[in-house]
Amino acid sequence: LAVVAGLADRIAVMYAGRVVEHGATAEILERPRHPYTHGLIGSVPTRGHRGQALFQIPGMAPSPLRLPPGCAFQPRCTRAIEACAAMPDLQEIAPAHQARCWNPVP
Repeated sequence: LAVVAGLADRIAVMYAGRVVEHGATAEILERPRHPYTHGLIGSVPTRGHRGQALFQIPGMAPSPLRLPPGCAFQPRCTRAIEACAAMPDLQEIAPAHQARCWNPVP
């Protein structure tokens, strides 16, 4: 992620072959809104957390041949709600920041 932050102005985060979050690199790294992006960033080691366990996203990634209906991240998501059974569209959640989530991280 540090390399991406230094090279790219905009990034797209993908899960199971779909873009789940897209926007300005600084915006996404500082304020991730999709639970998958939030988990990825939370799992990065930092100096301030030396010796502490890193965050782990629960469960396993699905097989691309057998994706669950709706949001593919739903079985692993701590923020999943009933609406996640249907695939959300990419929604503008901040200027030039989009996420594909019914219940984004505040």
